[in-house]
Amino acid sequence: MRKFFLIMILFLILGGTLGLLMRQDSGYILIAFAGVTIETSFWVFLLFIITLLIVLDWSKRILFATLRPGSSLAKLTGNISQKRASRNTIKGLLELVGGNWLKAEKLLTKSADKVPYPLINYIGAAYAASEQDEHSRSKTLLQTAHQLTPEADFAISFAQSQIQMRQKHYESALATLLRLNKVKPKHRQVLKMLVQAYTHLKDWDALLALTPKLKKEGILDDANMLELEKKAFLALLENMQYRSKLGSAPEELIREMEYLWHKLSELDKDENMRVLYARSLIRFNNNQKAEEFIRQSLNHEWSETLIFEYGHLDNINAKRALQAAESWLKKYPESTNLLLVCGRLSQQQKLWGKSKEYYQSAIDLDPSSEALGELGRLLNALGDTEHSQQLMLTSLNHSSRNLKALPLP
Repeated sequence: MRKFFLIMILFLILGGTLGLLMRQDSGYILIAFAGVTIETSFWVFLLFIITLLIVLDWSKRILFATLRPGSSLAKLTGNISQKRASRNTIKGLLELVGGNWLKAEKLLTKSADKVPYPLINYIGAAYAASEQDEHSRSKTLLQTAHQLTPEADFAISFAQSQIQMRQKHYESALATLLRLNKVKPKHRQVLKMLVQAYTHLKDWDALLALTPKLKKEGILDDANMLELEKKAFLALLENMQYRSKLGSAPEELIREMEYLWHKLSELDKDENMRVLYARSLIRFNNNQKAEEFIRQSLNHEWSETLIFEYGHLDNINAKRALQAAESWLKKYPESTNLLLVCGRLSQQQKLWGKSKEYYQSAIDLDPSSEALGELGRLLNALGDTEHSQQLMLTSLNHSSRNLKALPLP
């Protein structure tokens, strides 16, 4: 209270002193410029100057307050800019989906600096640049994205691997995907792309090593898995045949093939693959393993092609093989191939009568069967040349049905 009175007294003294000075001499100010003249007293001019300084000071404060980050005006102008950038981002993404690569890239890069999370813009722009075969520009955009958001390394690297795959840079894509796979071993899309990369590079060994994980994570269904395993198995068999010609030991090749067959658990569900495996064992002169495989396979699932191969095996236990064949005959008495096999196995044991019966049964079911030739040859060896010649002529007539009609003497 006392301080207030002292201030009031001070203002009264100053005001009184100024009032006396103004009465004694009001002063005179003249300003002339470009034909304009302003006349006023000194005290009025002084009051104008003081008022002007106060107005400028307050204007400066108000301006700084409104434009300061977080102020209402700053928020308003910032929101307008962000909204425009967001609209451009959406337009850019729509252009990207629509295949207008150049326009998409321009819209996305232009608005990248003004959106809260520019990662999407730079990745989308990188895709667009890649589609224009601007690979260096695409790489630069991804690097910019990584510099701005290093915490999104996985997403950026994944986008990079997709771009590399589209550019058919499979080795580079594989390196990127393997790094991603270490970070997230169960990432489904990464695993799918690894399959694509290995397939394009024909790295079947690596693909087979990945197969257990693909099955465990359910990445591929049974049909796709079978198709994948078939490609790998066929490629490796081709390689093994090439090595066989170069002199590789058959035992070593068979061990590799057996290991591969047991590792690819889907292959035995395909009849063609089972036949191919059996023929490969026969080709590498391992009839014992071929006999065991065919017998077990036929016990599990019947195949006319496999039973036909069973009859071409050499150096096997013919007695045991015939017992197995005759047990199958109880289930499949109408199988011409099985009757032919029974005849051949009987003949291997010098059971001529039984062999003739099986061959004749096969011929009764199918007159064009190979049993015609087998029976004819056997009868000829037994001295029944007349019957043998009749069978040979019958066999020749059946074979000639596929010959072109030509004049005969």
